[in-house]
Amino acid sequence: MSIIKRYWRIIFPIFFVLVIWNFSSHNGTISSSESGIFAGFLGISEGLIRKLAHFALFGALGYSCTSFIKGLHPLTFPKYTQIFYPIIAATIYGALDEVHQLTVSGRNGSATDVLIDALAGLAGVLAYIAFFCFYRIWKTKKAAVQAVIDIQQDNALEVIQEKSA
Repeated sequence: MSIIKRYWRIIFPIFFVLVIWNFSSHNGTISSSESGIFAGFLGISEGLIRKLAHFALFGALGYSCTSFIKGLHPLTFPKYTQIFYPIIAATIYGALDEVHQLTVSGRNGSATDVLIDALAGLAGVLAYIAFFCFYRIWKTKKAAVQAVIDIQQDNALEVIQEKSA
């Protein structure tokens, strides 16, 4: 297996880490105005929109980390460690993100946000596993249907050959 084929999935976790870092780097005024725009558009509170943003971004991080780990070990997925590591990665990065926010003007860190990040990482992992399992079932059913079609075509050809002989 080539290196690119094995490691290309690292692009997505890196992308989400950079997006989260970028949002966390905005000072309190900019962050509040960004949250206010979405909150006004959706008609919900600014605090809720911030929590939903945490959940969405860290869920995507958990999903993409799971995809990366599955790409490293495609034949053994899902194993306990392959599920556990992305959750731990999302939680640790969530804690680092909150520490980073302490250094940004007008921002503060929150243990609640770290808990939301951990739960979002778990949700992302579970979403990936659900998608992967449903895809595996769909692929298996599709292969079974194709096998039945092939058998029917072979039987039809045998009948035609017998009649023509």
